[in-house]
Amino acid sequence: MKKVKKHKIRNTVTVLLLMVCCIGGAELAVAYWLDRPVFDKLTKPVIQKAEQLWQRGGEVIAAGRFWLTDKFAQPALMEQETVDPQKASEPMLSDGGEAITDPSVTELTIKDGQELLTGGSISVAYFAQSDSAWKDKSYGNDPIGSYGCGPTVMAMAVQSMTGTKTDPEKMAAWCAVHGYWAPQSGSYHSIVQGVADAFGLECDPAGTLSADELRLQLSGGRIAVALMKAGHFTSGGHFILLRGTTVEGKILVADPNSRARSLAAWDAQTIIDELSDSRSAGAPLWFLSKSVQD
Repeated sequence: MKKVKKHKIRNTVTVLLLMVCCIGGAELAVAYWLDRPVFDKLTKPVIQKAEQLWQRGGEVIAAGRFWLTDKFAQPALMEQETVDPQKASEPMLSDGGEAITDPSVTELTIKDGQELLTGGSISVAYFAQSDSAWKDKSYGNDPIGSYGCGPTVMAMAVQSMTGTKTDPEKMAAWCAVHGYWAPQSGSYHSIVQGVADAFGLECDPAGTLSADELRLQLSGGRIAVALMKAGHFTSGGHFILLRGTTVEGKILVADPNSRARSLAAWDAQTIIDELSDSRSAGAPLWFLSKSVQD
């Protein structure tokens, strides 16, 4: 009933505007009362346009709400949770990893249109944040290519461990809606626990551990999300995935900003030394595993 009333009000307002604004307002008024079919024919396009504007108004309100969230809610969250700014960049240091040429250790293959990194604890669905399919798509108000290492890593983890089909664009949209986008800083560190909880993964912050303990955890079937500081992976902050070990005890990674680094073996101590100094929301290292079903 309320919907019908709204519809009548809109039509009445439209009619009044037409009568006031139209050059032939008097003729239109006469047609309204004496020749309704002619009136309907004349006013139908205008009413349709009014309906479109009404609908567009709802979209503008929604966009405004997101803008307000960006300006007010997100800064409030940032005050509560510190964040290591993540922006895609060349690493501060080079030549840290040992390129792997043996496909039995690891290789980047394509299966059913999806890039896969083999070897390690599990085969990992690989996504690059710089892929043309989504690099210019939005993560909040920022481009995925520059600030999307967080959702890209979590897309790799979720698809690889749960089989849920996703990609950086879909994951970035989900993370932005759920408050994990940090404006011009990448992602809040709570993205890892939040996505793990939502998609059915066990997530355990690592705390302080040694290189040997890291190898042990990764050789036991788990993978890890690592927040790195300036070094061999970035010149700022950067999320990567640790996906297993080699028989020599080197670490295999999935770097959303480099296929070359994802096909190299890394010294475990280098990984430990270059973990972020942050301890916010479980940083800098989280182990992920499949949830145990009752």
